[in-house]
Amino acid sequence: MTTLNTDTPAFFSDICEVIRLFVDTRKIARTEAGDTPGQGFCVLHSLSQTDGMVTSTAGVYTDGDQAAAYTYRCDAGQGVLEQKRAAKRAAKISVYRALNDYFGTDMPWGSLTGIRPTKLLRDSQTRLGKDGARALFLNEFDVSRGKYDFAKGIVDAQAGLLPDADCDIDVYIGIPFCVTRCAYCSFSSNTPDVFSGAEDKYMDALMSELDMAEELLSGRNVRAVYIGGGTPTALSAKNLEKVAMRAAGIGKGALEFTVEAGRPDTITDEKLDIIKSCGASRISVNTQTLLDKTLVRIGRAHTAAQFFEAYRMAQHKGFDAINVDIIAGLPGETADDAAETLRSIIGLDPENITVHTLSIKRASKFATDNMDAFPTDTETAGMLERARGMLERADFHAYYMYRQKYMKGSLENAGYARGGKACLYNIDNMEELCGVIAFGAGGISKRIFSTEGRIERAANIKDLREYIARPAEMCARKRALFGQADRDVKNNEY
Repeated sequence: MTTLNTDTPAFFSDICEVIRLFVDTRKIARTEAGDTPGQGFCVLHSLSQTDGMVTSTAGVYTDGDQAAAYTYRCDAGQGVLEQKRAAKRAAKISVYRALNDYFGTDMPWGSLTGIRPTKLLRDSQTRLGKDGARALFLNEFDVSRGKYDFAKGIVDAQAGLLPDADCDIDVYIGIPFCVTRCAYCSFSSNTPDVFSGAEDKYMDALMSELDMAEELLSGRNVRAVYIGGGTPTALSAKNLEKVAMRAAGIGKGALEFTVEAGRPDTITDEKLDIIKSCGASRISVNTQTLLDKTLVRIGRAHTAAQFFEAYRMAQHKGFDAINVDIIAGLPGETADDAAETLRSIIGLDPENITVHTLSIKRASKFATDNMDAFPTDTETAGMLERARGMLERADFHAYYMYRQKYMKGSLENAGYARGGKACLYNIDNMEELCGVIAFGAGGISKRIFSTEGRIERAANIKDLREYIARPAEMCARKRALFGQADRDVKNNEY
């Protein structure tokens, strides 16, 4: 049993995320401040602020005996937000270093648990300068030199690609359907026939919600339009054309228009013609691996041959950019297997390749069924580094990255592109410098208040039936978000 005892309950969840970097557990029990550590594995944490300084102390206990401890002190800063940031940072660093001492294991991203390291680095460079940000990452957050250099390279690569006005906006349209569910998937998706008439009923609700796009976009400049999912090409050709035509009208004049085809087993010549004729310039054709036995194991329901066929059909249509996703850390795969998949994909000459790290809930059936088949964290990290070298030698360069919960080895996902082919929507979404108006089940709209340094969000309902029944409510949520400027601060990531 793993427990956490902290006198700062507001940071309980943040500290738990640090503990999970080292301890393979989903449940961490809370014990009351003042209780002495009992049986099992326990982290005891305390925090105080005096004389303008924050002091955070963490102890690691096993069966009541202290096994490691660390105390971290830093300047408390000025203002409520800065003081909260400093206190949370101190709590996470002290716990990380105590656990690091106990386990003797360095995490590649150190004590960072947020999903956007490059955003944090950019913000830190603005506040502290490049040298100060580098010292913060390496000396305070304990990020490895390799990962710091990787993040800095991405920040540098994004220069000239970021939005430069508060009136810039992206449009996201979500299609929550897949023909089958991948075994590792944590996204909300359904088969198009999940209940009678589900696809057509969803399209009716989505079109109703999209009717308010013109109102919301008034006075704003659309940078990118992105139809994602799920798998948009899981729709019938008729419904795909309906949503793609509507998206093209909404995003007239946008810098890019992307449609995720995703699953090769949903791609047809007719659907590619629809996507192309509606003006989409970018498309994804994803395989994750080219080993048929692994595709079966992860529930992809297509073969490597089907991927190659779908890719060549898409390539023949003349899209400006095609992206292919692969995953490192899949069960039963070696470093050579992953490298061979990537080598074959590079040979197809796509403009973008995204290298994901497997992310799975440890208690999921997929995890338990394959427990002895996953590569080790060290092996998975090696796959990422090998992939990076292969891609850079082939003239691909990382331009965005993000992290997820339950990710093997506390690693990352990264998108690579050839020169001039970076996806603006991916950059905007990860760096959170451009607002998003999102339509469809599970879509999350974001409004950026750049001068105030805050972000407000409005989420659509994920449940398919509930979304279909309440499109007017989704419209009202966006109307409230984009029509009101004075809200409480809700965004404070680290």
